[in-house]
Amino acid sequence: MERITLTQLSQLVKMVLQETIKPDVWVIAEISSCKMAGRGGHYYLDLVDKSQNTITAKMSAAIWANTYAYLRSKFGADLNNLLKEGNKILLRCTVDFHEVYGMKLIVSDIDASVTLGELELRRQQTINRLIQEGFIGLNAQLPLPQVLQRIAVISSATAAGYGDFINQTTQNPYQYKVQTTLFPSLMQGEGVEQDLIARLQEIAERQHRFDAVVIIRGGGSKLDLEAFNNYQIAVAIAQCPLPVLTGIGHQQDESVADLVAHTPLKTPTAVAEFVLQSFLNFEAQLLNQYSQLKTLTQTLLTEQHFYLHTTAAQLKNIANNRLSRQNQLLQNIMPQMTKNAKHLLQIHQTKLQHLEQTFNLFNIDSLLQRGFTITRQNGKALTGAQKALKGQPIVTQFKDGELTSMVQ
Repeated sequence: MERITLTQLSQLVKMVLQETIKPDVWVIAEISSCKMAGRGGHYYLDLVDKSQNTITAKMSAAIWANTYAYLRSKFGADLNNLLKEGNKILLRCTVDFHEVYGMKLIVSDIDASVTLGELELRRQQTINRLIQEGFIGLNAQLPLPQVLQRIAVISSATAAGYGDFINQTTQNPYQYKVQTTLFPSLMQGEGVEQDLIARLQEIAERQHRFDAVVIIRGGGSKLDLEAFNNYQIAVAIAQCPLPVLTGIGHQQDESVADLVAHTPLKTPTAVAEFVLQSFLNFEAQLLNQYSQLKTLTQTLLTEQHFYLHTTAAQLKNIANNRLSRQNQLLQNIMPQMTKNAKHLLQIHQTKLQHLEQTFNLFNIDSLLQRGFTITRQNGKALTGAQKALKGQPIVTQFKDGELTSMVQ
């Protein structure tokens, strides 16, 4: 039985790998971890392959500092999004076997197409789930205030898009007053999910202070905007008690956040224009109503003026006609009234004469002249003998004098 040392076996494995595997091979794998080790700028990855969530292969890989610098210049900030845990990635590698440190892959390049395709697949899966659970269209059912004056803004305070939004709303040529309150949040990288959802919850607790929520991110690549395809963020937006407007900054594909928002807009500037347009629409409506009211008022005044003029003329004619009829009636009855007045005057004159005669008949002097007398006791006229007091004098008045006597 032939025997070899471990070093000889390792050298044999190394030789076989070098002869059978090309210097560069493109490998598709999922990143289970990625970290920089030491100060050299080297990155080390753990790669896995899975079948139905079961790991079927696992291997380490390294990105040397000079390669990382090349990849950074190639992908820019997207490199961090490509090298995120859980991403599927296509790597150009060289298989390296060391007798002491074992086997690993040395990465020389990255193709983003597989990662983007995997992310798009996840996006579609997330959209399908949201549709099945009734979240897409939920926020759009909320009534949008006619004027969007009090805005809760979720954005990074230093984002250029946020600055564009504030400048456009505060320096608008119409001098509309838009009240904005910033709720600062991470908008890319690790922690976006927790940060953005927390801001939405804070706004929900103070919903009576706002008309709508605006989520702003000043643009970026598909990888930069991947956080806005997150299921939990989408659910939080859909369930927000206020209408949510998005201005995430992409010009082509819609993010999942756009699909669940009340009103998705392309850019922060477009959101600002939408907000200002609500003021313009309201002002135009007021001016239109004012114009209609002015026209209606002028029409009513004209109609009422004509009505009053016509009514006045009719009243004048009616009054003149009635006065004419009454005047004619007076002229017709005047002779009869004069005749009746004279007749009544004669009747009352005759009555007065009779009364005068009757008065004269009962006048004291007339009665005395006719032989009647008046008897008084203590200055009062006696109307009967029984009323005279015995032992008291009485005075009897005649036409030619008085006679005093004593009652016995």
